Amino acid sequence: MKIQTAHELKGSPRYNKPHVVILGAGASKAAFPDGDRNGRLVPIMQELPSILGRDWHNLLEDAKPPSDGFEGQFAWLRRHSTYTDRLQDIEGILFDYFATLALPDVPTIYDYLLLGLQQKDMVATFNWDPFLMLAHRRNRGIPGLSLPDIRFLHGCVIYASCVTHTTVLGSPGEYCPTCKRELTASKLVLPVEDKEYGRDPLIANDWHVTSTRLKSAFHLTIFGYSGPKTDHNAKRLLHDGWSPPPEIAHVEIIDVVSETVLYDNWDDFLPFGHLMTPEDFFDSTIAKWPRRTAEYKLAASLYGTPSEPMGPYLTDSLAELQEYHAEIARAESERRKS
Repeated sequence: MKIQTAHELKGSPRYNKPHVVILGAGASKAAFPDGDRNGRLVPIMQELPSILGRDWHNLLEDAKPPSDGFEGQFAWLRRHSTYTDRLQDIEGILFDYFATLALPDVPTIYDYLLLGLQQKDMVATFNWDPFLMLAHRRNRGIPGLSLPDIRFLHGCVIYASCVTHTTVLGSPGEYCPTCKRELTASKLVLPVEDKEYGRDPLIANDWHVTSTRLKSAFHLTIFGYSGPKTDHNAKRLLHDGWSPPPEIAHVEIIDVVSETVLYDNWDDFLPFGHLMTPEDFFDSTIAKWPRRTAEYKLAASLYGTPSEPMGPYLTDSLAELQEYHAEIARAESERRKS
């Protein structure tokens, strides 16, 4: 397959504004519908009771919170100090379960996602699971192939950073390469109505960086996230941050729900009506124009010259997938030098 440089995408210029991706639980479910490496369920919110088992069932039997789904029941229990100790046990079970989830050896959607974006881009996730961090770890360090920034808006079970040198991306037990202090483990933002993101310095910093990056973004992809209707902080992040010029403002929502539902959930964030709604990640701009999403968008939006898709490049070999994307990066680097 011929690798196209940015200039070969129907005359489109290089573009340095970032592509921002927001992930919800549906992204991990789409990546692992049959479970993780070991067949363990990758749960969305309403499936969390199934991994908590008897402990959660007994707590509900004793407390009798209103029947308002897992998130509503969890929030109700948090408001009643009588159940503080038992709820801490529940939180521990959740943390331990998510920490055991593992990537398979074959490429996953998370690998395609990270390899398909550039260093100027960003992936911010609401998920506690370790998949984004694990995929970043196994794909970084490839010569000439830079990865996007990653941020954890609700924390992550294997993420740690330095509270002073906040660009450090590590795991609990590791040390900051600059100040040599042990990295601070991320906390998890639990399912309560008033999510106080500012209490944890790592999470507060990731929200700030994500909001800042959104302000300069040209393209927003939302993958497997149902919408911020009940989360006022998330709503403010997107509403205040997402404000690109109308001629290049595009939102892409990857979700299996109907387009009508998507418009209803996201109407406040679609001021220009430029919405794409692929149901499958491999029909997304990142999969079809890897590392060229900005150039593809500009060619189509400003010049009316759609470009032929470059992908997706489907393979069961992670090494082959990495080499394919490295070749794309090399082609662009050589074009800039010429």
